[in-house]
Amino acid sequence: MRTVDISSKIETLREAKAYGRIRLKRETVERIKNNKIPKGNLVEATKLSGLFGAKKVGELLPFCHPIPLDYVSLEVKVNEDNLEVFSTVRGIARTGYEMEALAAVSVALLNVYDMCKGLDDSMVIEEIKLLEKKGGKSEWFKDLKGVKVKVHADNKNLEEIIRGYLKELGAEFSENAELYISVGENIPYERFLNGLESVIAFYDFSQNPKEISQEIKIGKTDTYVVVILPENERKIRFFFETFGGIIRHILCGK
Repeated sequence: MRTVDISSKIETLREAKAYGRIRLKRETVERIKNNKIPKGNLVEATKLSGLFGAKKVGELLPFCHPIPLDYVSLEVKVNEDNLEVFSTVRGIARTGYEMEALAAVSVALLNVYDMCKGLDDSMVIEEIKLLEKKGGKSEWFKDLKGVKVKVHADNKNLEEIIRGYLKELGAEFSENAELYISVGENIPYERFLNGLESVIAFYDFSQNPKEISQEIKIGKTDTYVVVILPENERKIRFFFETFGGIIRHILCGK
């Protein structure tokens, strides 16, 4: 058994929201509303418990990566015969916050159960579900369907590797291309994409600092985008597996 390898992913802003509901007796609800639960303020304790739940996911679930939590919030809504909990978890990471949001809701509802178990033996946790997630690959990843591409590489093995990635992305091979990918040979272009090159270099350096001199270059002309890759299989795989999904954004400029 092992965790999923997320070392090639880039860190992006991600967010997840979850929901849960526990059914209670009406008398229990009235006690909660009037702050007459023997153990104390249930609403505030439930929010606090949810925060702890979100923070403990990496310790409780063996296959979840411990990730930084930049923001966690809990909302508690007390209704006539149930209590609802809403969680929002946000941060910059290589993987999403679904489990943290779900754990926040789950622990919050367990806290309600714990604080009311001496008063209400009819409680039922009825529903826990993910409401929304955003910021991950599914949101920004784009394929290259319909994009015409040309590949140049003297090393045929490296060329086949590149063509394999481009086929997976749905690109069309053509001499009249809007995307040129070259291994080793510099293709002239007018506009340097220094910001993107810097981001790629940063993540590439974190993978292997010893290969810093072998740069990945990206530029644009009025009619096409140029990607110049070094004769290095690891760097080629790194580029496509980490940044292949944003090539279309470079072509479109957004």
